[in-house]
Amino acid sequence: SGITITLSPLVIMNITDHYTRMRYIKESLEAKVFGVLLGKQEGKNIRVLHSFETKFDEEQMAIDKPYTNRRLTSYTKLFDDFEFLGWYTTCTSESEEDSSELEQSVYKQFEVFRENPLFLKMNVSLERRLEEEKKGHSKKDMSLSIFEKNDTKKLVKCDYMVEPTETERIALDDAKKDISSAKDKSQLSVNLTTTLNSIKLLRKSVMSLIQMIQNMPEIKKNHEIMRQITSICNRLPLVSDKNEYSGELFTEYSDILLINQLGVLNKAVEQVQEFNGHKTLKSIEEIF
Repeated sequence: SGITITLSPLVIMNITDHYTRMRYIKESLEAKVFGVLLGKQEGKNIRVLHSFETKFDEEQMAIDKPYTNRRLTSYTKLFDDFEFLGWYTTCTSESEEDSSELEQSVYKQFEVFRENPLFLKMNVSLERRLEEEKKGHSKKDMSLSIFEKNDTKKLVKCDYMVEPTETERIALDDAKKDISSAKDKSQLSVNLTTTLNSIKLLRKSVMSLIQMIQNMPEIKKNHEIMRQITSICNRLPLVSDKNEYSGELFTEYSDILLINQLGVLNKAVEQVQEFNGHKTLKSIEEIF
């Protein structure tokens, strides 16, 4: 059909999170999940940017259309430039490159919301993943396929590419850093780490400037450049007394610790008051 499909990493994360939760709830690796794909379409350029879960009746083999419609209406009101693009599901045993009778039936149910919806299918089988790696497939290759109906009403596989938005790229980088380096750190520790990184970056810039000036040959003064250097130097804090600076730093650090301690104490007082309230209410109930 000549369409270009761009898939956001956020959608992949949502689907894997949905499956992981249902797998533990049902205590089965064969858990199957269903959801809706949202995004934007401009001509033949389709961008799948978001998704949400929907309910599925396993006995009736049908999606909950009223529930899906309510959630879809809420999302389109919140994101007025988003529209219904298709739906997703997961599989474990069969190949993600083919569609089962159940999936074809569900596809027809989603045609109520769009004439030709996209169908995203993700294979979450670990065994399948290991088999692909043995065959030489890269770990970056995903067991994920996207389908649409052609002119003969047959589901055909579509090409797609995964491309995050600028905001998602920043958020994913931050999340990756938080997971790897700040897993069990407090908010204070995270803030101090951010401040330390900023100071290191400033120091690196200043040292580069000093090195550049020292390596410059003897030439006539360029007053414009000198003014720029003076302007940069004036931005740096003036520290005339090391002891005074250390004292101010210690005072500020102590204030932060004190504020955190007061927050913990305040929370403890609230919990004690709540406990006393429950205890008093229980005593009154025992009297009457």
